[in-house]
Amino acid sequence: MRKLNEVFLKDLKEREGRLFSLTEAVKSDPSLCLELRGNYVNVYYRGGNLMKVTQARSEYRVFFDKNYFKDGGKTTLPDSHEGIDAWLDVSPRLKQAIDRWLGKRNKDEREFQQTLLRDNNFGRVARSTDYYICDIEYQSECGRFDLIAVDWPSRPATRKQANARRLAFIEMKCGDDALEGNAGLHKHIQDVNSYLSDRTKVNNLKQEMVEVFNQKRDLGLIDCGKDLSSFSDESPILLLVLANHDPGTSKLYELLGSLPESPHVELRVATASFMGYGLYEQGVHKIDEVRRRFADYVYSS
Repeated sequence: MRKLNEVFLKDLKEREGRLFSLTEAVKSDPSLCLELRGNYVNVYYRGGNLMKVTQARSEYRVFFDKNYFKDGGKTTLPDSHEGIDAWLDVSPRLKQAIDRWLGKRNKDEREFQQTLLRDNNFGRVARSTDYYICDIEYQSECGRFDLIAVDWPSRPATRKQANARRLAFIEMKCGDDALEGNAGLHKHIQDVNSYLSDRTKVNNLKQEMVEVFNQKRDLGLIDCGKDLSSFSDESPILLLVLANHDPGTSKLYELLGSLPESPHVELRVATASFMGYGLYEQGVHKIDEVRRRFADYVYSS
């Protein structure tokens, strides 16, 4: 379960809480996002794990993966049980280590995931977009899901309705090389359909995401005017976010024409509102519409 217990939440939220300065640091730095993991939280920077803060009985322990120092920038770390302020003091050097590590590896996809979350959850346009991101990197028995979201249109009449909102899974792919193979579109669609075939799992996920959404909003990590009450019984959306597709290759066109049957989910593809990662209803299209309306862009020979 992703939901935090009351003590953990209070320490993050209240000014006298032992982790309040961490929450404030995340909210003041758009390059960071804080994700709930039950008995710990992850603070991500450019898709890398800047800090893992674990609740251990009456104290908190902070962990930084020293593998990020492989490409330089090594610094002396505070003890894992030292207060969060000591870790925030060294965070610029930890960021630098992650920058160097990322510079030698192809990890654009996770960085783009975080950008998508920022723009739709707490960026300048968050209140006008039509999706909020509840969670990222959700591990299930059927595979890992990039992002789990709520389809909550920003039209005034709809935004006031906090119940019966639609569940959405988002799959992020960066570049055409990521579209095929063991982690490609076909495999991911099969994983999502397998997961959604179990109604108990789906109902538990919906309840969990309601709790996560509301705790993140309580912490100021989601810019929404009200708490989420419930998800609808509609089939979830599986939204494909395909960054930096090359329209000069036929790979995407062919893949969109051969996607697996999806009895439990509605497949859609997101397009940008000009540039950016805000998710708007007008830019979310069904597969046949993408192949028809954007044929020249999906593949221009």
